[in-house]
Amino acid sequence: MEIRHLQTFQIVVEEQNLIQAAMRLNYSQPTVTKHIQQLEDEIGLPLFEKVDNRKKLTKSGEILYDHAKNILSELFTLQRKMEESKGEKQIIRVCGLDEYCARFFLPQIVNFQKKNQNVLIEVYSINSSDDALKKVILNEVDFAIINGRPLNSDISYQCIDYVNLVLFASSEVANDTSKIEEYLAKFPVLVDLRAPFIKFEILKNGTHFPNIIHCNSDEAIKDGVLKNPYLGVIGTGRIKEEIELGTVTILETYTSNVPVKLIALTKNLSNPIFQDFFNLISEASRSKGKN
Repeated sequence: MEIRHLQTFQIVVEEQNLIQAAMRLNYSQPTVTKHIQQLEDEIGLPLFEKVDNRKKLTKSGEILYDHAKNILSELFTLQRKMEESKGEKQIIRVCGLDEYCARFFLPQIVNFQKKNQNVLIEVYSINSSDDALKKVILNEVDFAIINGRPLNSDISYQCIDYVNLVLFASSEVANDTSKIEEYLAKFPVLVDLRAPFIKFEILKNGTHFPNIIHCNSDEAIKDGVLKNPYLGVIGTGRIKEEIELGTVTILETYTSNVPVKLIALTKNLSNPIFQDFFNLISEASRSKGKN
């Protein structure tokens, strides 16, 4: 029985919806369905049944869900204790887009480690908010910074900034917002079609791109637009410096004031060191906002 199958099963039960579960896990819907089918094949019993056109847990499903939660929680605790016993240091793992790691995490880590010398902090750069959210859900990191994704009640968060979701271009390629239709007809658009949040906002605005290229890395979208004749869809936090310098042009804004969230599994914040780190990043961000 694979741990990832149990994780998928737990999220499906909690979300009560395959699409929402897939979004939360950053899996495709067929992958989620396959994980559930593999669990049912291994157990030899159905985990869900239809009641009044709704899927509900069978008795076997209820038993598995109760045990799956305990297994996953115990596994996480075991991993933590083993990590701490190796080097007698507690590890805090954080992730986010390059810009968020540099802007929010790194300035605070120096002072945090001075006060907590038995703590080792690992910083990982992630290509997208969906990847960062998935890593928190799967306990692969302890903290992440993401843009505007819906969160379940088992995740705690603090809003630390706001960004806009925009269509942008290098100012050398396109700099007249009145010619957006002309630009769309002429230049391909780089966009992460697998990010449910981005896809939803584009569809909500009724936007149609004649020539679209899927790209699941914000860094690749940014570099592609800056160095080639492309347009791109991205959060403004990723191109903040370029906006200030005038090297990019915002052609259209799809949604404004998207919250940038510091997130962690709520159960992990029972660890005082984790709670202190969460508070430090949150308070430092609020202080910056006031200045």
